[in-house]
Amino acid sequence: MPKLSSQNLTPTHPKKTNRLCLVQSIFDLCSQGKLKEAINSLQLLAQRGIRLDSNTLAFLLEQCGSHRSLYYGKWVHLHLKLTGLKHPKTFLSNQLISMYFKCGDYKEAQKVFDKMPVRNVFSWNAILAGYAKSGMINYARRVFDRMPERDVVSWNTMVIGLAQSGFCEEAVGLYRRFRRLGIGYNEFSFAGILTACVRLKELGLSRQVHGQVLVVGFMSNLILSSSLVDAYAKCGWIDNAHKLFDEMPMKDVLSWTTLVSGYAKCGDIEIAHRLFDEMPLKNAVSWTALIGGYAWKGQGPRALELFTKMVKEGVKPDQFTFSSCLFACTSIASLKHGKQIHAHLIRTRFNPNTIVVSTLIDMYSKCGSLEASRRVFDCLGKNQDVVSWNTMIAALAQHGRGVEAIQLFEEMVRVGVNPNDITFVVIFTACSHSGLVNEGVGIFDSMSWNHGVVPGQEHYACLVDLLGRSGRFNEVIDLLEKMPCEPDGRVWYALLGACRIHGNLELGTKAAERLIELEPQSPSAYVVLSNIYAADGRWDDVAKVRHMMNKRQVRKEPAISWVEVKSKVHVFSVSDQVHPSKDEIYAALQQFMAQMENDANIV
Repeated sequence: MPKLSSQNLTPTHPKKTNRLCLVQSIFDLCSQGKLKEAINSLQLLAQRGIRLDSNTLAFLLEQCGSHRSLYYGKWVHLHLKLTGLKHPKTFLSNQLISMYFKCGDYKEAQKVFDKMPVRNVFSWNAILAGYAKSGMINYARRVFDRMPERDVVSWNTMVIGLAQSGFCEEAVGLYRRFRRLGIGYNEFSFAGILTACVRLKELGLSRQVHGQVLVVGFMSNLILSSSLVDAYAKCGWIDNAHKLFDEMPMKDVLSWTTLVSGYAKCGDIEIAHRLFDEMPLKNAVSWTALIGGYAWKGQGPRALELFTKMVKEGVKPDQFTFSSCLFACTSIASLKHGKQIHAHLIRTRFNPNTIVVSTLIDMYSKCGSLEASRRVFDCLGKNQDVVSWNTMIAALAQHGRGVEAIQLFEEMVRVGVNPNDITFVVIFTACSHSGLVNEGVGIFDSMSWNHGVVPGQEHYACLVDLLGRSGRFNEVIDLLEKMPCEPDGRVWYALLGACRIHGNLELGTKAAERLIELEPQSPSAYVVLSNIYAADGRWDDVAKVRHMMNKRQVRKEPAISWVEVKSKVHVFSVSDQVHPSKDEIYAALQQFMAQMENDANIV
């Protein structure tokens, strides 16, 4: 019979056993998703005089942060104060900071940080990451500059924060400073710089980072490899992106989707679709990448077919899916399909973001239903932001309702929504389409003084268009001379269009020459200049322009038109020879032409 040691005979303390059971019950409740019940049990513990250890309290704070539950997070904080931890030690204070930031209360997080008697590098990193992830990059900068000690995490957080907030050049500079320090690195050290590569679309920088990732042996990291594929695709090196994709030892949905999106955005929709079909697994992002590719390629019917197939296969569309599909409806002016997608949003109780709602407003407007656009806009109520206001003003502009557009702009300012640079572009467009020249000039003059928006090239282009359409070319010339910067292609194209309307050959020729100099491969200037010469009967000059286009291999994109027959959209191009009913269509056209000639002879 085995001997029993004295340790085996020692009874377990009942209070300790009870405490362990209570702590375990908290873990069990959290694992079952019952955060409310877990937090409610804290009151029972306090009544029994049981104090939880720091690890358990940190776990509860982490759960509150993960659930974005500020209410229960504050309950845990209150429990700390009631149980003698009014000034918790550094470890728990760090957890409190993280919890408050995750729940969106940066002020409470800052209060906890400020009251800490002792801070370590983890404390500084917690407050830095909180501000950076919240998009409060100026606060993050100040924290970073004040840090007495920085580790790899600190540098990574700041580089990623800058890149994600759009300060890509600054992110690149900071990354270079970090690498020169030689304090080490990890896989996250390359995440921020790759985000900057994708946004800046700089091929040289992308290749340098690719080399660094390759040298340190992190190419097996799926996120880094996919980011490199994305960077090459965004830089226009889609073949290199595909080669890198083929070399990846493992591929997930993200890497497949990145390449599909790359080909779709480069316009090679056939390869994008073939890759999509080869994907072992697909998600909503994959479907949206292909749907968006077809929509932006001008193949709206194909995009809508894919959306129907996506829904039938049980894949839930996301915000970007609906935005792309509504854009597809707009591109083919299909009000019927747009209404169906709107109905799907309502039927599935989908909560659209501002971009989707604005795309919905734009779709109704461009499909001819301005009243429906206004109803959607009005339904937003207090949720109307600058994007939705801009879209509604643009809708009024497209329908020639310039006076109403100005009234809506004034209402927007009156309710406290600050106009941005896009607001002024759409309001100038409204004035131009409605001939409200003096009103548009007045708003232009108020941009900087009243609204703090400095006019850019696009605003000057709008003003040139506004003045030029009304034939006020002397004021246009004066404006061009007083511009604080050299006019770009948009400004010269606006002037060229105005010259075509009024037959101003001299100024139009000058504008075309400058536009061709700036954008030699853009067909717009050649076509408009050719039309100006043709209107003046200068056929030799028309021939010279055509010859110049051929010599420089400038090709004009063929225009397309469409018609919806029996719920199917038919797309046509000039001299179309691919439509299955082309013989019947051309026969009908011949009949119409013959009838028109007969009618003309009778008159």
